[in-house]
Amino acid sequence: MELIHDGKAMRFATNDGPSNPASEGGNQEHRRHGRVMCQGVESNVGDVLDISASGMRVVTKFKLPERGEVFVVTVETMQGPLAILSRVRWSRRKGLFAREVGLEFFDVGPRTRTVLAELAGRVAYNQGYTPQP
Repeated sequence: MELIHDGKAMRFATNDGPSNPASEGGNQEHRRHGRVMCQGVESNVGDVLDISASGMRVVTKFKLPERGEVFVVTVETMQGPLAILSRVRWSRRKGLFAREVGLEFFDVGPRTRTVLAELAGRVAYNQGYTPQP
């Protein structure tokens, strides 16, 4: 789906098709916020495919905690690394060594929400996203 804003196209992930495991097998959709497709956004667990105010989808080669366990994910942002408490909601094999994983953010504060909103806005408009070293 695309949304045109001020002559610029924003790409949003849709809630259907293979990128949404919740729709497979008759499960109910539980997503609370819209997602923004990402390109070039990295975290300590892998590349971020899409992100929202309540979670993100990543591709990883790492073994992550079991479903439901809370752990810290660090996302590279314009203000530097942002640590977010997260938990694995779902996981599926993506190739021989990688997995695609849905992470839910846990106990997100106002500063974190602000930084995530700015990150989502920049990647949605393809504006010079360059994380701080």
